[in-house]
Amino acid sequence: MSNTLSTSPETKASVKCLLADLCAEHGITPAPQLEWSKRMRKLLGRAYVHRRLIRLSAWLDDDQAHATLRHELAHIAVGPSRRRAHGAQWRAWAVRLGTDARATSHRPPALASERPDTRRYTALECPGCGLRLVRQRVLHGLYCKACGPRRGMLVRAGQGARAAMIAWVTGRTIEESRTEIAEIG
Repeated sequence: MSNTLSTSPETKASVKCLLADLCAEHGITPAPQLEWSKRMRKLLGRAYVHRRLIRLSAWLDDDQAHATLRHELAHIAVGPSRRRAHGAQWRAWAVRLGTDARATSHRPPALASERPDTRRYTALECPGCGLRLVRQRVLHGLYCKACGPRRGMLVRAGQGARAAMIAWVTGRTIEESRTEIAEIG
């Protein structure tokens, strides 16, 4: 599933120019390479200090792209260090390069679409008391705590999408379960 919205060519060009300008202004030589990644749907960017490479998400809007470039360039400017990645040296460089001295962003890439949940969930049932539950990962030997391991060994009752399995557990329709899930999460 690909999203038609991604960082515009104009933004990519302006980020490339900003990188060259900041490197020249602050004496960061050699200038790092710049790459764009469509795989980065939750991460805004990443600096590979030893390789002198900055990789940015292809799903950034204009403001995010410029701020993230400055953030990652601060990592390159500090250089390889065994200290904290977002320590005092990095914070000083971040301010010098004109970005917030924060380690993380408050939001994911603006243009990235949500990927559908393709994971399989397993519905389990206790033969002793009828307890129903849903697990993504089923370990061998699970049992109901109330019934104990002799009477309450959980039996697989089905497998499928999360909404369908929660509907089975609650005894509601899938639409009712989706509404309940949206309210909780």
